[in-house]
Amino acid sequence: MSRTPAERFSENAAAYAATMVPSLRPIAAEVVRRADLRARERVIDVGTGTGHAAALARGGDREVHGIDAAPGMLAIARREVPDVDFAEMDFAALGYPDASFDAVIAVHALLFGTDRVAVLREWRRIAAPSGRLSLSVPGPDAVTPTAIYADVYDRHGIDTSDRYPTAESLADLAADAGWTEVTVVADSTTAIVLEDEEAFRAWREIGSRGAATADYTPEQHRALTDEMLAATPRDASGAFRIPFGTLYLTACRAG
Repeated sequence: MSRTPAERFSENAAAYAATMVPSLRPIAAEVVRRADLRARERVIDVGTGTGHAAALARGGDREVHGIDAAPGMLAIARREVPDVDFAEMDFAALGYPDASFDAVIAVHALLFGTDRVAVLREWRRIAAPSGRLSLSVPGPDAVTPTAIYADVYDRHGIDTSDRYPTAESLADLAADAGWTEVTVVADSTTAIVLEDEEAFRAWREIGSRGAATADYTPEQHRALTDEMLAATPRDASGAFRIPFGTLYLTACRAG
């Protein structure tokens, strides 16, 4: 039976923290900066993972919450990020009353929503009148892993079409969900940086990569990883550098 994304992330939480979080920290910092947080606000980090964005949202007497559906991720967040109220929760069905938060932030979480408009509508529901949304997603395709692995994916029958949004399609999702003053900014320079082959192989096992190859045998997994390793550029330090461009969206809930 295929595992859910939450189950895969929970099982691989330690590997995620070691491989993905260092590359996501600057993205989280930008998401928090764009949220324009103010003193004493109520803030929720949706899809908080190990809590790296929630940690940056602390301060200024703010009340910060973080939710995630992966208990393994939350265990790390609770251990490493004090002064945040973490809860296990589905981000498409949040257990908060309407208008609970002044700011909603999300770092690369929306990608895992089955119905992204419905998810954004749920996030709008918990935003206060004039509340703000600040999120990131990977994209567009030209600056994501697909850019260097397209031929490998084709050889292995992995379909990644329409996985990543464009700036225009992301803005349309937010507008369709009722958000206003929607702005999207692209940064093509962000990347996943993995120190060595061990880190690369750990990265390959986590999150969405597990979903795309759920029925693979161990031998098929190894063959795919070997081909991906061979196709991955290295930076001056010798680390693997995988393109992972970012789209930043900000929006408001009209009063």
